[in-house]
Amino acid sequence: MNKLSKRISALAAALFMTASAVPAAFGAEEGEEKTVSLRMAAYYDGSGNLVSVKRIGEGLSEDETEVLVDLYDPANAVTAKVFAWTAQLDPIEGAAKTYDISDGSDSVVILHTNDMHGSLAGSSSVIGSDSVAALKKAENAILADGGDATQGVALASQSKGMDIIKIMNAAGYDVMALGNHEFDYGQEQLRQFRELASFPMISANTYADGSILCGSEDNNGENVIIERNGIKVGIFALTTRDTRTSTKPENLTGVEFRDEIETAKEQVEKLDAEGADVIVALVHMGVLKDEDNCTSRELAQAMKDTELDAIIDGHSHTVVNEVVEGTDIVLAQTGTGGANVGRMEISVDADGGVTVDETLLSKAFFNNITPDAEVTSVIDELNGELSETLRQPIGTAVNTLWGGSVNGKISESRSGETNLGDLICDSMIAEAEDIMLADKKALPIVAIENGGGFRTAIPNGEMTLGSVINCLPFANAVMTKEITPAVLYTALESFVSSVTAQDKETGFLTASYSGSFPQIGGMSFVYDPNAEKGAKVTSVTLKDGTALDRGDDTTKIILVSNDYVIGNAAFADCPSVAEGSGLTESVLAYIAELTDNGAKPLELPVTEGRIKTVNNDENRKYTARFSIKGEGVPATLTAIIDGKDTAEGAVTDGILALELPDGPHAVKLYADQQEVYVNNYSGNGTLEDYGDLHLGWPELEYSAE
Repeated sequence: MNKLSKRISALAAALFMTASAVPAAFGAEEGEEKTVSLRMAAYYDGSGNLVSVKRIGEGLSEDETEVLVDLYDPANAVTAKVFAWTAQLDPIEGAAKTYDISDGSDSVVILHTNDMHGSLAGSSSVIGSDSVAALKKAENAILADGGDATQGVALASQSKGMDIIKIMNAAGYDVMALGNHEFDYGQEQLRQFRELASFPMISANTYADGSILCGSEDNNGENVIIERNGIKVGIFALTTRDTRTSTKPENLTGVEFRDEIETAKEQVEKLDAEGADVIVALVHMGVLKDEDNCTSRELAQAMKDTELDAIIDGHSHTVVNEVVEGTDIVLAQTGTGGANVGRMEISVDADGGVTVDETLLSKAFFNNITPDAEVTSVIDELNGELSETLRQPIGTAVNTLWGGSVNGKISESRSGETNLGDLICDSMIAEAEDIMLADKKALPIVAIENGGGFRTAIPNGEMTLGSVINCLPFANAVMTKEITPAVLYTALESFVSSVTAQDKETGFLTASYSGSFPQIGGMSFVYDPNAEKGAKVTSVTLKDGTALDRGDDTTKIILVSNDYVIGNAAFADCPSVAEGSGLTESVLAYIAELTDNGAKPLELPVTEGRIKTVNNDENRKYTARFSIKGEGVPATLTAIIDGKDTAEGAVTDGILALELPDGPHAVKLYADQQEVYVNNYSGNGTLEDYGDLHLGWPELEYSAE
């Protein structure tokens, strides 16, 4: 190894061992050799002398690696090499790439987010706003958001979006476009957002009673010009006209959304006249076409002969990084939920020519960034306050609402109907009835919730805000489309395909427990698990008793579901109708309605028979077994079944055996005891083992007192 390599190796060793308090084998067991490659960036001055060494994380795209190399660039460095190393800190032969970091052209960086839906606190899948804030400071960047930040997770819903604005303030956001979900809490709450925000919230095409909605004494409500590194960046915002059908109608009284393209042309002329060197549209429009909406791609094509340089997009929850066909305009969108952050670097040459370079930054990229401690403190404080809020009681559940991995083993909602699935679907139907356009109100409404969309049960007894919110972790939005019976049959066929067989004697279903298995509302259906894929669903019946024809592609039906299911391929060509609030908010509102705001208990049957197989048999009985814990357990016990009936069974070697009617049941020994769940269709309580999975028996605690 030459002197230069030894110098790099010594620096790398010191740096790595400082950052990782692990032995030299980097995770190997004692006596085991393990080669783990790591990457180090070595920086050199113009004479080839080593200036600095920095560790560069794994799992990055080439563009992300280049951004990191530039970010850590020492002032006197002109080139950098990224080396791969072995666990013994030897450079891997031929595994180095050289980067030119001497480019001195004038440029400005815009970091951008969109559709965060409240996901601003970092996690294993979410890029925290504290990390984004640190990158902003390091790059002296502009930080912009494309809308739909204030609705989604518990942190957002329980403060009606205000805690999200507080975090965005701390993170140093410079500008935000108005998204459709910023209207979800009403116009008065939106006004409070704007007053609290230390950055302008803007939308040039959104008017209230004839005036720009977001206008104020210190914010024209349309656009901003932000100067960085001597470059004036003009940013204007647009909000999709689809907002008329993507929030509750009463939240839009007096609000008008003007034509996006005409507004954009006016804005570009204004910003150009005001001396902007670069013009960017920060829009909440999306790339998905529904009836007469204008997409961001259509906007770019209409603006190809103007001074518009780039579009930062939101609304469709898609990842986009492209130069729009037929234009020189870069279009970028980062997806949703804080999974990515966009980095748009804009260079301006001596003649005023503009070059736009977009890089999508992943969670892996931000693992290399030390979060901003002040922003972390704000997030931690707000999350601490939220924890107290989540413990607040909202009512009493007479019986458990089942979902997720029941008894810690089998996910019941991925193979059959559950009462929590029924509740979620019914809440979406109530939401759809509330937001439905007048000309659609006479149409029947059906609901579908994917069985993997809710992850825990809500136990019988006191319900808390947290117990409801925790079972719905995905911050989904309620959306509606107009479909036909033919489309519905096609979708249901796909959703039940994970159930591949049924034992005709026991009723047991063989299934892969896919998260796509449907929970439904407004309808019922029967299917044959033993039939071929694509031919399992034998009948679909609306709640009013109307049977639907598999081949009917003309009758109109409203489907309400979460945005994840609505994105299924079966519904791709179906027109959107309206968009409601977050699914969590919808369920909480529905529970409040059913319980008179907690004044009366919530009582739902274990199942309503909405989903049946051709082999359902009301006369069939099966033996369910339970492990009984406690001292002095008698030879026989009487259990409470489904909150009202009783069954007596013998206890042998600590195992209680009960004969029960076909189907799922909730069982407990005492009125105030938490229920357990058994089901001959899934094997809970009837199979001790399922393949390699040891299920055991549901446990009940006996008390002699």
